[in-house]
Amino acid sequence: MLKETYLAKMKPTAKENPDAAFIVVTRSAGHVLSPSWKLLNDYKDGRIDWAQYTERFKREMECDSCIAEMKRIWDLSQTKDVYLVCFEKNGDNCHRHILIGMMEERLGEQGRIRTGRGSHDI
Repeated sequence: MLKETYLAKMKPTAKENPDAAFIVVTRSAGHVLSPSWKLLNDYKDGRIDWAQYTERFKREMECDSCIAEMKRIWDLSQTKDVYLVCFEKNGDNCHRHILIGMMEERLGEQGRIRTGRGSHDI
């Protein structure tokens, strides 16, 4: 199952679910599924709002390497719990929520995502 959490909760979540895979999708980690520095800074500095961030992020993810990585993560999530991990706490705007929605839309049926605080519809 595809899930998400944030860095501060990764160790306790891993302790609760030792068989899960954790994929840190941050720019600082150099992950292909992270926003560009320009996009990240435009949002953090208030030059764009969340809707604009979402639109631009989705465009950034429309490349062969990103699509291949989403497919790899999705396939892995069919056999075990896979957590996308970033800095933002649950409830905050974060690209990992966009990624999960993109994978659900591209690769599976709309469904439920489990988070550190329960489940919610996407």
